[in-house]
Amino acid sequence: MEYRGEVTLAIAFIENNKRLVLDILDYEFPAVSKSDDDYDSNWLKVSIDYSDGSFSIQEEACCLLSFELRELIGAIDGILSGRETGYISDFMEPYLSFAVTKAEDTYAVMIKFIYDGPAWNDIYVCQAMSLQKLTDLNGQFKELYEKFPYRSTEK
Repeated sequence: MEYRGEVTLAIAFIENNKRLVLDILDYEFPAVSKSDDDYDSNWLKVSIDYSDGSFSIQEEACCLLSFELRELIGAIDGILSGRETGYISDFMEPYLSFAVTKAEDTYAVMIKFIYDGPAWNDIYVCQAMSLQKLTDLNGQFKELYEKFPYRSTEK
């Protein structure tokens, strides 16, 4: 997938006729200085492209911090290793959320995005995944984190 002339690492979530594509475009503030705090230095600009056959929306929002992405990766690693059975995100911005749980040999993954239209609305996709698909998904999250890692502002 290409976005504005750049190769992206977009991740597609699919449930029946619903499709939600998540990508990270950049840091909200690409230049970082030692005077910035951890939040200003690590907000990520997220792109959401959603369609369900009767409705579609494309949104960009700074709704994920790089260290929250790292937390998600660690949580999925815990589920894959059997140390954990589930995860529900507790991100600072409630606009974007993830949940992952294991039920027997299947993993259920839910991604939800809340957008502001005439009212607050949400879109979500719940997708069943095999162990291999969840491993691949976490690999994609790791690639995004490598591209947009935590940036320390310690003085």
